[in-house]
Amino acid sequence: MFDDPADEFGEYAHEEILQGLVRSLLTSADLDQLCDEADLPQLTHDDGTPVTVTSARVYRDAGVMTLDRGVWLELSDGSVFGLTVSIARRPRDEVTLRRG
Repeated sequence: MFDDPADEFGEYAHEEILQGLVRSLLTSADLDQLCDEADLPQLTHDDGTPVTVTSARVYRDAGVMTLDRGVWLELSDGSVFGLTVSIARRPRDEVTLRRG
């Protein structure tokens, strides 16, 4: 029997999927490579080595006390960022989920 993706994501499917994509993107390649691909300058330490993402966890796994969905990023330079995924409008039509 196949698992129903709707069971995994529930009514917050858009937010859950987007937070998963952001987390995956930021852990699948080096930050300097992502900056190059986006034609952005690279973040570097004083010694010239690239700043890296040392941790990218969804808010729930990072222990962030919020009901929002998002990704908690920790960088090698000591900085920490929370990227919140918030919905401004729900879809007009029903959306179904399917595995790729």
